[in-house]
Amino acid sequence: MEECSVKKVRVYFFSLLIVLGITMVPTVEAAEMNFSVQAVIPENQQDKSKTYFDLKMTPNQSQDITITMKNDTSKDVTVEVGVNTATTNDNGIADYNGKKEKDSTLKYDLSDLIEIDKEIVVPSNGETSVVAHLKMPKEMFDGVLVGGFTFIEKESTESLEEQKGVSVVNKYAYTIGIQLQETDKIINPELVLNDVSPTQVNFRNVVEANIQNTESAILKDLTIDGKIFKKNGKEALYETKRTDLRMAPNSNFNYRVSLNNDEFKPGVYVFKGVANAGDKEWKFEKEFTIKGDVAKELNEKAVEIDKDYTIYIYIGVGLIIFILVLIILYLLRKVKRAQ
Repeated sequence: MEECSVKKVRVYFFSLLIVLGITMVPTVEAAEMNFSVQAVIPENQQDKSKTYFDLKMTPNQSQDITITMKNDTSKDVTVEVGVNTATTNDNGIADYNGKKEKDSTLKYDLSDLIEIDKEIVVPSNGETSVVAHLKMPKEMFDGVLVGGFTFIEKESTESLEEQKGVSVVNKYAYTIGIQLQETDKIINPELVLNDVSPTQVNFRNVVEANIQNTESAILKDLTIDGKIFKKNGKEALYETKRTDLRMAPNSNFNYRVSLNNDEFKPGVYVFKGVANAGDKEWKFEKEFTIKGDVAKELNEKAVEIDKDYTIYIYIGVGLIIFILVLIILYLLRKVKRAQ
């Protein structure tokens, strides 16, 4: 689990990986950030060497969580604050921006358990604290709840005016992770395959297989090998293998198998996948159909697509053979008449 980090993104910020991913430092100072944040570690922290919140809780417990915010500039800084449950994005990494719909197996959403001011003013050359009010569910739960506090500087009127006409705007954000646990019972991740369907990503044809972690457990070091077969076919038409994936508890994502710039062809197909993490293995298989109108629509939108001209070649060869047969018959008839 990571602690506090900063990351540049285009157009809008993506929350940083926490809990499931990268190494981070207690407080990050970035040249283009006008403030910094740091978690105030409470007594019920499970590992006090960590600088994210890793809290052992009890049912119905209330607790205030404090985060210190520092501003070393000569101007006040207004910061927008959010708290979201971790989801898994379609790149197979944790996401904390709160934009993805919550998973159907998620019982408790951190945004329902934690209250925090949505906007904080950090005074020039000073610091302030933001307090989050946490209220645990009445019922005991096993496993972990994972999420993050996000902090992004609010645009001033002057900044917005300066950005007019600029197509790409770089923004920066901090995320401080939070993990809540009540019991020591070990919960193992469990993967299931949901829908499989043809679609596009950046105008390129792919098949998406929705894979879901139905348990309140973090899944790390995940490898998935996905293959597409024609129904009753023995050889894979397409294959995509990915490693080092991570899934948040009670989350899902779309695993994509690329068609390598090929066209979609109508028909019945089968997705077969194998997922591995540690000593766990899951095998998936699901039939899906690509309808003619769907294939046509997607192929028309696709870029850099490799057209399949096989049928036109067959038609051309057939026409040539037909014409040759007609010529031969004509010549044979002409010779016969001459005799």
